[in-house]
Parts: sequence; structure tokens; C-alpha cells
Amino acid sequence: MSASYQEAAALFKPRPHAILFDAGFTLTFQDGARIAAYAEQAGLTLDPRAVERAERALRAELREKEGVVLRTHADRPDGWLTAVFRKLLVLAEVRASDDLLDRAAAAILSQHLAVNAWSRVGAGVREALGRLREHGFRLAVVSNSEGTVEAMLVETGLRDLFEVVVDSAVVGVSKPDPRIFQIALDCLGVSAADALMVGDSPSADVGGAQAAGIRAALLDPYDFYPWSRAPRFDDVAALTEALLRVV
Repeated sequence: MSASYQEAAALFKPRPHAILFDAGFTLTFQDGARIAAYAEQAGLTLDPRAVERAERALRAELREKEGVVLRTHADRPDGWLTAVFRKLLVLAEVRASDDLLDRAAAAILSQHLAVNAWSRVGAGVREALGRLREHGFRLAVVSNSEGTVEAMLVETGLRDLFEVVVDSAVVGVSKPDPRIFQIALDCLGVSAADALMVGDSPSADVGGAQAAGIRAALLDPYDFYPWSRAPRFDDVAALTEALLRVV
């Protein structure tokens, strides 16, 4: 579902000068082929298509609860990511022993920390970002990650669309801490009132941005968060269409 025109108009006026984007599950998604290659190093064979088909179920498992703040990268993300990859293998209906699943999840994590596994660009993302640039919006990425987001954006051909990339592992502060958003604003040279944050997490992206005084939109393609007070959109392309229609 996507926000109504009235909700979009309230969010997009006055016109933001800069748009900050989350990375994983917003711009890019888990690459089944890459994850399968990583798991193969532990002796586990995966169907890349099954990995990608499991995304909805994985995100359902990771669904946030109203009033609970998600802090995946507040300390070290290793434990959280290992659990995410282990759960992904189960949801992809991989038939293997618990020991092999554990070893495969550890192998995927190890390789992900070197070369980001969220490297599949979302449908319509590249075109939507190009349209926003053409209409004069300044773009940045603000991501809770492991120091590999900028390299992943270069690899996928998205990096040139962004003026600034802020990776929590690089700057030493993670969402929802408002300081990470302020770092992006300072790099862009814009005020909080002139920015908009777009991401898939109600607490990290929406709550964190709002704590920094920034408007926020939630990407909620599976309608997991009807309780969110932020305007919700299916994806980056839908948000872009609504924004350009309003402004």
C-alpha cells in the first residue's frame, strides 16, 4: 500500500531539498546468487531463487513491534546478522543438519563482512533515483551496516547518484541515534527541516530521523506496519512518483 495524496502532500510540503535513504531492504536486497556462493564455501548448496523468495518470510520474522526500538548495530552486528542468515536458510527450506546450517550462516556472515550480500538493486530503484536527481533533489545514504555500504553502492552502479554515504560502522554511531542523521545533514550542508528520510524500519529510520527533526517516510511493501504514523509507500519508485506528483 502507498500513502494517499493527502498524506503525501502533508509529508512533502514544504519541498525537501535533500532525501536520505536507508540501504538494505530499501535500495538493495539480499542477492540469492551471492548468498548461495557464500554458503557453498561451508559445503551447503542453495537455490538462489529460493533464497530470494524467502525474503518476505524473513522480513515477517524480523517485523518490529510497536513501541520497541530496534538496535541491530548498537554494539556489534555479528550476532544479529548470524541469526538473520541462519533464519534465512531455514525459511528457504534448505534441508541440512543444524550443524551445517550453523556453519553456512557463519560462512555467509564472514563473506558478507568483506563483500556486502545486500547487492541486488530493487526494482525501479535506479530509475527513481535518477528522476529525483533530475528534479534537483540532493541524495544521501544513511545505513546501519558493517563498513561495506559504499563499496556495495559502487559495485551496483548506484554510488554516483548520492552525494554522501554514511555507514554506521565507519562513523561510529548507528540508527536510531539522531547523531548519524546529523552527520549526513552536515555533510550535505542542509537543515533537518529541509530533509526527508526514507527507510524500512519504523524505529531506526522513522523514529531516529524524527528524533533528529527530519520528516520520514516508511517503505512497507507487505503492510507489516499499519500502526505506523509515518506515511507508508510500497517502494522507492512509489515514493518518487508521489513526491513528484505533489511538488
